[in-house]
Amino acid sequence: FQRLRRLSTKYRTEKIYPTATGEKEENVKKNRYKDILPFDHSRVKLTLKTPPQDSDYINANFIKGVHGPKAYVATQGPLANTVIDFWRMIWEYNVAIIVMACREFEMGRKKCERYWPLYGEAAVTFGPFRVSCEAEQARTDYFIRTLLLEFQNETRSVYQFHYVNWPDHDVPSSFDSILDMISLMREYQEHEDVPICIHCSAGCGRTGAICAIDYTWNLLKAGV
Repeated sequence: FQRLRRLSTKYRTEKIYPTATGEKEENVKKNRYKDILPFDHSRVKLTLKTPPQDSDYINANFIKGVHGPKAYVATQGPLANTVIDFWRMIWEYNVAIIVMACREFEMGRKKCERYWPLYGEAAVTFGPFRVSCEAEQARTDYFIRTLLLEFQNETRSVYQFHYVNWPDHDVPSSFDSILDMISLMREYQEHEDVPICIHCSAGCGRTGAICAIDYTWNLLKAGV
């Protein structure tokens, strides 16, 4: 762990992996935290323009997995001004699984903009996207929501796995429920060539831990 911390500090101070795009003036307002930016070489680029002047920037990185170089999208919890960009990304990359590892508010601070309607509420519109919550299943420490995402008269199902008992800068309440969620997440994921979107608030701590657990689990299942 200490070695990882030293490497993290080294990468940040020496800019081994540049983050120039996230540092641009026009993109600063799209970052939840000024010191947590996507690497230029692996950042997710948005080509779906909803209007044509839309930027290609979102605070998100592709992370490689056992079955490909873009198995995960690790991203921050959307801000009020990036919810449309978030749904642009989900649509463009055909994402069917979203894992949310934080609450909307933690310790009295807003950690993520709510980008979906609550179950039983009317559908909500974010720019050209219409989102409805068709079902919600409560499990130990997390929820599974079935969201319908509509864009240009096409509708897709997106499943949100929302883990609610993992405090920031702390450990989850139960490792068993984390494994249960990841196992179900894989059952819902139909295509290995489509990335799974994972986010917390910053898109690094809890997000990175879930990516690492799933990656290790897939290595074990593959017998590597």
